[in-house]
Amino acid sequence: MKQVTQNDAFSAMRIKLFLIIIGALFTIWLILLGLVYSLMANELFGLLDNGLQTYAIHTIHSHMNNKADITSSAGHASSSDTKYNYSLWQRVPGNSITYSVFIDGNPFVSPMSIYKVAQNHPDGIFKTINIQGIPYRAFFAVIHFQRGDFIIRVTTSAARTDTTLSNLLWTLGIVGFFALGITIMIGLWLSSRILSPSIRAWKRQQQFVADASHELRTPLAIIKTNLEVLLRHPEHTIESELHWLGNAYSEVLSTTTLIEDLLTLARADSMEILIEHEEIDLSALIHEVADTVQPLAEDQEKDLKWETPEFPCKTIGDIKRLRQLLLILLDNALKYTNSGAIISVTLGCDTNFTQIAVKDTGIGIPVNQLPKIFDRFMRGDSSRHRENQGSGLGLSIAKWIVEAHGGNIIVNSTVGKGSTFTVKLPS
Repeated sequence: MKQVTQNDAFSAMRIKLFLIIIGALFTIWLILLGLVYSLMANELFGLLDNGLQTYAIHTIHSHMNNKADITSSAGHASSSDTKYNYSLWQRVPGNSITYSVFIDGNPFVSPMSIYKVAQNHPDGIFKTINIQGIPYRAFFAVIHFQRGDFIIRVTTSAARTDTTLSNLLWTLGIVGFFALGITIMIGLWLSSRILSPSIRAWKRQQQFVADASHELRTPLAIIKTNLEVLLRHPEHTIESELHWLGNAYSEVLSTTTLIEDLLTLARADSMEILIEHEEIDLSALIHEVADTVQPLAEDQEKDLKWETPEFPCKTIGDIKRLRQLLLILLDNALKYTNSGAIISVTLGCDTNFTQIAVKDTGIGIPVNQLPKIFDRFMRGDSSRHRENQGSGLGLSIAKWIVEAHGGNIIVNSTVGKGSTFTVKLPS
């Protein structure tokens, strides 16, 4: 059985999405072009119909008033370049329609044919007819007067209108062809753009799972190896095997931290973690976190300093996440500095922004690693022992915390001289 890869699935999804977009956009184009054609046809035929109806009424009134010159009277109601032909009959009251009296116009048009078309239309009816292959617009009407019913048909050539509409149809066809091309390009662009976030998220998830599996493999192997030593000597006491148990326990603690970091990032990616919004005094927060980390720095023979303004620097955010941010940056500084190093935390603020800078005099970061320093599972100084490096997720979490608060974080570093992480948050 053929295996369907994820790329095949995305390709099929892109094709379906493309077809849906093309169908929707092309339908909209057809509706718009059809609407233009309909409006133009209604406008052109409306002009013809108004002329026909006006001519018909004028003709009947002229005969009722015994006006002899119908052509000149009718010509007044029509345009100079439009020719009207008519057939006018009068039905004598009480007689059948077949006994209608011919009055004027074309005598070869049957009054019965006019009557059948117009009898159910009190205001008359307009129709397009063909006479010897030429299109004509015709007005059929039965008009009631005390002297009897007048039956009339007035026609005029619709060739010019038909030609205009044919040219319009060709024009709309060409426009529709180009519109189809534009629609295809828009469809390709939209289908790619809509799926791009999903594809990026999927690739990131795949990379995340691969990295997590790789990171978990080592501590699990260490735990398994140490426990196998215990199983080979079941007669030994716990005290005699305390070394192996200590190794396993240490890896369990490291693995627990790694899993917690993974869960934090996974929940952040899925937008499950909500950021609280409360006013925070960053000056007080920095004093609190620095006091907590100070004993650890002294134990490692490192000098931790912090400097805050005399006035409080405040921001709106989540105090737990911002405390976590400071701990990550300080922990990172402690890991990559040697004895005697100086680590400083500086706070500054104005009406728009608050800036926190964590600076150390440690080993620094190589230039080629700086663009990837906030990537997940990225570690500096890979030659050092793994237990001193951590999971490689701290700075990724730090970046997420900063961006979730609407700020940004940058790093400047020189190998052998140290690094400075600068966090900028809205005040």
